Amino acid sequence: MDALTTGLLSAGGLLAGDSLETVVERLGSRSSFERPWWRCASCGAAASGVGLVPILRCVQRRTPCSACGSSQSHPWRPAAMAIVCAAVLGGFAWRIGNDVALAPFALLGIALVAISAVDLERFMIPNRIVYPTLALVAPLLVISSAVDHRWGSLARAAIAGAAAFSGFFVIHVMVPKGMGFGDVRLAGLVGLSTGWLGLGHAFVAFLAGFVLGAFIGILVMAATGGGRKTRIPFGPFLAGGAVVAVLWGGPIAHALFHRGA
Repeated sequence: MDALTTGLLSAGGLLAGDSLETVVERLGSRSSFERPWWRCASCGAAASGVGLVPILRCVQRRTPCSACGSSQSHPWRPAAMAIVCAAVLGGFAWRIGNDVALAPFALLGIALVAISAVDLERFMIPNRIVYPTLALVAPLLVISSAVDHRWGSLARAAIAGAAAFSGFFVIHVMVPKGMGFGDVRLAGLVGLSTGWLGLGHAFVAFLAGFVLGAFIGILVMAATGGGRKTRIPFGPFLAGGAVVAVLWGGPIAHALFHRGA
C-alpha cells in the first residue's frame, strides 16, 4: 500500500504542480482569479487545444500568443513545478506512509512549491498562500494527533512554530532589509509542520535552510559579481529545508545530537 500511495501522490503532484502556474502567475502580478483559468497574461485570451492539456501546455506556451502576439513568460515553469511537486509529494508519501498525517504534509508540499516559485520571481512570499495553508494544515495536524492520541506531537509543533516565528521576527527587526516579514510568517508555518514530527526535525529544517541559502547564495554572488548587494530570496531555501527535514530529519537529528552516544 505504501508503494501505491507513493505512486498516486506522485501522479497527483504532477497535476497539482502544473496547475500551480495560474496561482503563481496571478498572485505574483496581484491579478484576479476570474475565468478563463488558463489564459494569456497580456491580453487575457483563453488557451485552447494543447494549451488546456496538463504538462503538455508548456509546448503552446513556448510560442507567442495567437491573439496578441506577446511572448508567454516562463513557458517551462508549469512542467518544472509539476516535476518538483511530484518528487516532493512522492517523497513525503514514502516517508510518512499510509498515515492520516500525510494529508497536512501533502498540502504543505504543494504550498511550498508555489511559495518558492513566487519568491524566486517576485521576491515576495504571498500571504494568500501562507495563511490558507496554515488554516488548513493546523487543524489537520490536530486531527492527526487526535486519531492516534499523539498530543505530544501537537505540543512540539506549537513550540517549534512559536519559536521559529519569534526567532525570525527578531532577525527581521534587527535586519529588516535582510529578512522580510514574509519569511517570518513562512518560518512559523515550517516550524509548526516540521515540529509535529519532532523538535529535532524542526531544527534540521532551519539548519538545512540556512546552509542551502549560504551555499547557493555564495555561488550566485560569485557568478553575478554583485557581492552582498545581490538580492537572493530566502523562501525557497526555507522550503527546501522543510523538505529535507520531512524526508531525512530523523537520521540527521540523531547524527547531530547523539554523536558518540
